[in-house]
Amino acid sequence: MNYFIITGTSRGIGEATARALIQKGNYLICISRKENHDLTQQARDQGVDIEYFSKDLSRIEEVEQLAGDIMLLIDRNNAERIALVNNAGLLEPIGPIHKLDTGKLLDHMDVNLLAPMILTSVFIRETQNLAIPKSIMNISSGAAQNPYYGWSAYCTGKAGIDMLTRTVAEEQKNAENPVKIFSFAPGIVATAMQDLIRTQKREDFAMVDKFIDLKKNHKLSDPAQVGEVIADTLFDPKVKQGDIIDIRDA
Repeated sequence: MNYFIITGTSRGIGEATARALIQKGNYLICISRKENHDLTQQARDQGVDIEYFSKDLSRIEEVEQLAGDIMLLIDRNNAERIALVNNAGLLEPIGPIHKLDTGKLLDHMDVNLLAPMILTSVFIRETQNLAIPKSIMNISSGAAQNPYYGWSAYCTGKAGIDMLTRTVAEEQKNAENPVKIFSFAPGIVATAMQDLIRTQKREDFAMVDKFIDLKKNHKLSDPAQVGEVIADTLFDPKVKQGDIIDIRDA
């Protein structure tokens, strides 16, 4: 059995990735604030095992227990491959740093950075004795490398995700049963996050016109196609330990 743990599956890239992995022999473990009933039904209709956790990852004090509950679902005697996709993320708060609400900043970092750190920690600890292929994909962004006016939270969180990837990769290099960890930037995808970006005031997000033009000129990627690429990349032997890759490289 192949186990796939995916966060942020209520919509967008997370949902598309989960749908791409609805295949015989796979066991999907999905996490989002609200259950995606259509996704669950599709898996069951096709005879694919799925477990859904309706959890808000901003409740950071509950994430370690959530991770432990997830790992209990894995049949270690019959597991052939295990992957974790840290996809869930927030865009807000948006605006110059002096205008941002502290509570929203805390929620942002809990979801975008601390929750992936905790899930990664438990995943590695609980699977360290399994001599099978194991992968962690952290969903990154071009914002990890480029500062955007009004995106101090988002750029900082994604830069942190990439550094988490590189650091854990160093730790796993000489592990007895290493987990391959890498970051993956999916490009600009037609999701609800893009809808939100295009509604921002220019004084809060200076590049809003660029994103409006991308939509107008049909430059956004299809989520379903991105989900397929992610599914294909999870155990791609060309991807190396600690890689920070872009969808154009996949």
